[in-house]
Amino acid sequence: MNHETIDIPQADVLWDVARVPEAIARGKSLPDEIGVYIGTKVARQGLYYTQAARILGFVKPCKPGEPVELTPFGRAFAYYNQADQRTALRRMLLQREPTRSVVVAMRTGDGLRRAEIAAVLQSLAPLAQSTALRRSATVAAWLCATGLARWERGRLAYCGPNVPVEPAIRRQHAA
Repeated sequence: MNHETIDIPQADVLWDVARVPEAIARGKSLPDEIGVYIGTKVARQGLYYTQAARILGFVKPCKPGEPVELTPFGRAFAYYNQADQRTALRRMLLQREPTRSVVVAMRTGDGLRRAEIAAVLQSLAPLAQSTALRRSATVAAWLCATGLARWERGRLAYCGPNVPVEPAIRRQHAA
């Protein structure tokens, strides 16, 4: 477990997360402003979507109350067309935690039930069972939104490209 609970997303709509860089590029730099820009989100949801954008590498880490800044990738992403955004999102979901570990677990078996996704998330961060179950729905929604996974017989099954995705343990030992 080497992540914090804020490293596990709770912003359910991936395409709204993808609008965070656009919001910041248009001068919205606080989570409540970002929430309003991307839709009818309350201030707390603006924070969730900003945190999700950080998880995906669009925004720099910052302290509460500080203006949010884009990373170089986030600046470029803000001006991608939707097809390029989808490609970039798929790549980020395959490379970044926690989705990378969920994809690895999906590909080593016959898909994952929601409780199994929650267990993967709990192996990454100190989440209570109820929190892990809620956030597993978010992670599953993200993977489905980009066509990397789909629900089959109550299990989330990988259906993305056949690319190598290294387990976290192997990556840590290689470093």
